[in-house]
Amino acid sequence: MLRALLFAALLLQQPVPPQVMLAVDRDRAAPGEVITLTIRVSSGLPDPISMNLPSLGGFELESRSERTDVTTGPAGGRTTTYELKLRANTPGEWRLGPVNVRQGAAYAVGDGVTVAIEGGAPAPVTASLSRRLAAILQRAPPPDVLGSAGISVVVSDPLVVVGQQVDVVTIAWFDREVRQQLRRSPTVEEPQIDGVWSYPQPVPGGIAASRQVNGRWYDLFVLHQVVFPLTPGRVAIGPARLQYSVPLAFQFFSQEERYKLSSESTSFAASALPTGGRDPSFAGAVGHGLNVSQLVTPASGRQGEAFAVELTVEGEGNVALWPQPDTRWPAGVRVYPEGAREKVTLRDGRLGGSKVFRFLLVADSAGSLALAPLRYAYFDPGLARYQLVSSATLGVVVAPRGRQVSSRAEPPPMRLDLKRPLAVVVQQLLPTAIWWTLALLPPLVLAVLRRPRRRRPAVTVAVDSDLLATAERRLHHALSFRRVSAEGSARLRGLLGRVEAARFSASQASGGEELVREVGAALTELVHAEDQPSPRWRRRAGTTALLLLVSLGSLRAQTVPEQLYEAGAYRAAADGFRRRAVLSPEVTTHWYNLGVSAYRAGDDALALAAWVRAARLSPRDHGIRRALLLVTPADAGAGRLLMVAPVTPAELWLLGLVVWLGGWGGVLWSRQFRGRWVVLLSGGALLLLAAGSLERLYRAPVAVVVNNAQLRLSPNGLAPAVGEVPRLGTVALGPSRGGWIRVETAAGQPGWMLREELESVKEVAEP
Repeated sequence: MLRALLFAALLLQQPVPPQVMLAVDRDRAAPGEVITLTIRVSSGLPDPISMNLPSLGGFELESRSERTDVTTGPAGGRTTTYELKLRANTPGEWRLGPVNVRQGAAYAVGDGVTVAIEGGAPAPVTASLSRRLAAILQRAPPPDVLGSAGISVVVSDPLVVVGQQVDVVTIAWFDREVRQQLRRSPTVEEPQIDGVWSYPQPVPGGIAASRQVNGRWYDLFVLHQVVFPLTPGRVAIGPARLQYSVPLAFQFFSQEERYKLSSESTSFAASALPTGGRDPSFAGAVGHGLNVSQLVTPASGRQGEAFAVELTVEGEGNVALWPQPDTRWPAGVRVYPEGAREKVTLRDGRLGGSKVFRFLLVADSAGSLALAPLRYAYFDPGLARYQLVSSATLGVVVAPRGRQVSSRAEPPPMRLDLKRPLAVVVQQLLPTAIWWTLALLPPLVLAVLRRPRRRRPAVTVAVDSDLLATAERRLHHALSFRRVSAEGSARLRGLLGRVEAARFSASQASGGEELVREVGAALTELVHAEDQPSPRWRRRAGTTALLLLVSLGSLRAQTVPEQLYEAGAYRAAADGFRRRAVLSPEVTTHWYNLGVSAYRAGDDALALAAWVRAARLSPRDHGIRRALLLVTPADAGAGRLLMVAPVTPAELWLLGLVVWLGGWGGVLWSRQFRGRWVVLLSGGALLLLAAGSLERLYRAPVAVVVNNAQLRLSPNGLAPAVGEVPRLGTVALGPSRGGWIRVETAAGQPGWMLREELESVKEVAEP
């Protein structure tokens, strides 16, 4: 009884092996056709599952994909499904399998399936050896003891690094006379190799090559394996086995003598990958000429929809062991892995192909998503160094999922012109200080002209009095209208004092000619000095030109908002036009397009605020006036807070300045205040005052309410409500405190509101 209990406990402690099932989509195929071999491994444990590729016989591996499903909980486990695409090559009946599967300490074997390749000739791809395999056969040494037949195992490279390709070729040697006596093909068994990833390769079904050894011709039958060592150390290769039968007589039904031969065991060494020159992102990939790329399908979509993303790694090497590229997904997306798909190819004896990692991306927010470039580090055994490849950045346009209401009017079309209002262009030609100087200069000129002139006392007429008077006027002019350095100004003032003393003092009249020449030389030197631009002026000019070029380049490069608008990503397009309005607030088109994008995105408050700014820049634009009719404010006081005059402050200011200067021009011409000139001066002053008043009105902090909101007594969410402002209502802004701002409704009701509940007309460009 005790022995039975111990035996039962021992059985319970044994790991439960996984279940392995093999199936093909059809059991008969013609040469060149492709069949699908499905290997399904199910286990009640969540541990990873490893599988050795089965013997493929007369088939060639074309592609391979793997999918794993893991479930948690008491009834959890792991199910891994392998799909192998096999191309038929050599006619005959072939056994695919068995398959060895390992999961932790558990081990299972799946029975093979039989598939027949019927009709036709072998595929041309396997009719000849690859150059790499042919070179191995040419330099392969014969077995030590070679009689009528023999078997040997040849390794392409005795020393490799982990992950490097190694060709293991099993060669059956037959004396030609003995081979001609065989009634059936010999049976060759590949050696057992542990600690490697193996890919059986297709070879000719008959004689692969012929070699002459010691004067005798031998025909060679071969089996080819491509293996990749997984861990550093010495990899042992077991003996290969050969079985064949030779008839004892020439009669057809004569008995046969069976022979069994085994090769000697061999091995090769696998060294660890070097640590020097390794990129921090290296994850263990080994290969040659690898490339990475990424593809998103479709290139644009809507919020909440799924995007298919494929990350592809291709080149030479062990496709199955290539790790996933290091991917940095953008914020605001959900990522769902969908497994990997492998495609294996053999080119000039080198194994390679592509591995595609598939994902589903679901964007939670609208906008432009940028997939960061992929960086893939790998070790190249041929070059004996690490390589780093990368892919380009990929952009995806995500439009909002917003609902479209059939009764909602369509906004006017988007605009592309970037013209500024003419009045603004003229006003910005000169600084404001220069304009005000022009406005105040005529009264000052009139005051100077009307100043009573002081009569100079009679003096003795000295020599050169006219020349000295001319020199004095030149010095006064130089000191009044030229920008002179402190040193030059002191020099000129000294000369001016000497000239005045020479003119009105008889004792110094004798040196008048010499003094006039000195004044002329000083003024000439001053003029030459001013004609040379200063280094500071040069720096300012260079900086201005550079900023102008940068502004023009950035303006031409910013085509993203238009593309986003065409793709339906209206919220992202609005953000782009908002940034443009920050850089060029005097361009009407930026405000207009911002309003159109916001209206399409359903943000009527932003659309109203942007269109008001556009209308204040171009008040007589019929398209903007029509757009303002689409978003009507919710309160009657909006007509005062969001007023749009028929003219702009710049237009009023320039018109007033022209009238003002015209009036003063008439006064200076007639040297008296007449009725018409007084009317012009009064009109110009009124226009200038009106321009200033309209500018102050436009600069008043006003905001549009985004949604229905409560007015709070204090800047606190728990404060009692003192009123309610409807959606698209207008309020005047006051001081702010934290995230709260004091407002006053059009009806005069004060209160506090959150800043995000408002869309400021004055600062609408600030995101």
